[in-house]
Amino acid sequence: MPASPTPETLTELRGDLVLAALCVGQFHAPCQLDNDRLLVRADKALIAALDALGIHMAAVVEPFTPAPVFVPHEVVLAQVAKDARRRVRTHISEIDVADDPEEASEPPASNA
Repeated sequence: MPASPTPETLTELRGDLVLAALCVGQFHAPCQLDNDRLLVRADKALIAALDALGIHMAAVVEPFTPAPVFVPHEVVLAQVAKDARRRVRTHISEIDVADDPEEASEPPASNA
């Protein structure tokens, strides 16, 4: 049987939990999801952001069991190590004058 987590000082969030969860997600802070509240390990920046959004906060001392992360940390580190970035490719179309000399005087129309 796994040992129960030890109590620690956390920030309890109440009110608009969807807005609070979006804010917590932007800070990549661990979060415990309950039916009527969220528990987070909040730093000063996160607390200031939640306060600016009007989220009700209170300090509590409880065991913390954050929600599991959907992408394992090892996968994220592997992507960073491989330098997996998205690349932009640009395609340019030009009129071939040999096909139709009349169309060569007008630039191609935009698709935008």
